[in-house]
Amino acid sequence: MSDRQFDLGSGIFWFFKRFGDNPAGALWISLWQMLVGGAIIALMLAFLFPAHKELIAAVVELENGSVSDEEAAMVILSSVFGVLASVSWGIILAILASLSFQGAWMRFLTQRPMAAVIPLRLGGDEFRLLGVNLLYFVVAIAMYFGVIMVMVTFGVAGGGMLAASGDNTFAGGLGFGLIMFFGFVAIALSVLFVAVKLSVAPALTVHDRKFRFFESWEATDRVFFPTLLSYFVVLVLSVIIGGVISFVLELSFLGAMMPVIEEFTYLGHGAEPTVEEVFATLQNALSDPAVYVPLLIGGTLMYLLQIVLEGFWHGVGAYNAVRHRAGGEAPEEDAPVLGADHPAGASPSEG
Repeated sequence: MSDRQFDLGSGIFWFFKRFGDNPAGALWISLWQMLVGGAIIALMLAFLFPAHKELIAAVVELENGSVSDEEAAMVILSSVFGVLASVSWGIILAILASLSFQGAWMRFLTQRPMAAVIPLRLGGDEFRLLGVNLLYFVVAIAMYFGVIMVMVTFGVAGGGMLAASGDNTFAGGLGFGLIMFFGFVAIALSVLFVAVKLSVAPALTVHDRKFRFFESWEATDRVFFPTLLSYFVVLVLSVIIGGVISFVLELSFLGAMMPVIEEFTYLGHGAEPTVEEVFATLQNALSDPAVYVPLLIGGTLMYLLQIVLEGFWHGVGAYNAVRHRAGGEAPEEDAPVLGADHPAGASPSEG
């Protein structure tokens, strides 16, 4: 298989190129992701709010001496278990949702046909992506312990040089510093190299409809530096775009929360408020449309920004997978033709 040449512009802006090809599909996936993500957040808050309320009330009553230590301990323990149970279920739901989001976007970015009506699925693609992400976790753990061992080795070597310097402590300290510096640089470059070489695994897995992980190493052959540069540019642009938009949205959040802050300011002027009064004040403030509407709009825009930036980031690996497979036949009989989901059909120049 002969790889096509890496086009830097396509590698950086592949997400927006695919968005231009099929804007309705991208917006449809975004809508479903926001609906599912919002539902999970609302569900977790619905379970966590009562548990936190009981926990805070038990702590306050224990400090006031209105309940015994045993009664407060039972309430606190029950609340903690409720919080842990809610968080555990929330984590499981979040993982499943993340896999469905990743699968939908990878199908979109690798020019695979979208699922009918509801683009989110929990099927073969998502199961294989779970395996890819687990292997990422294993590699990260292995590299973590490898870094520790290397740093210890460099530290021992530097300490030996420092001890051998005798009275010349400056030379010993300089040698120790240089050893640690070059050791850190070597570790950072090694981690960066492995991360870039394995970055195509999710997109390649979805594109081929078959588990791919170490095949990513081959997909980045001869295009390592363009791929690294693409990720760097995407990172810089994401920080700039995300920072500017987040700052504007945070100002709107602050303006929307001013009535809530004022309510709590007035509440603190009198006697010490009870837990019920605090939660009642918070509930009344958040039930005001002037408060919750801007918060809802701002939160939606923040989540949409996160979706766009994540797609921007994943676009590099998706482009590399499409580029890598464009030079030969698809490895699976049921693999779609590149660009088949485009209204104009597949284009020989696409990718």
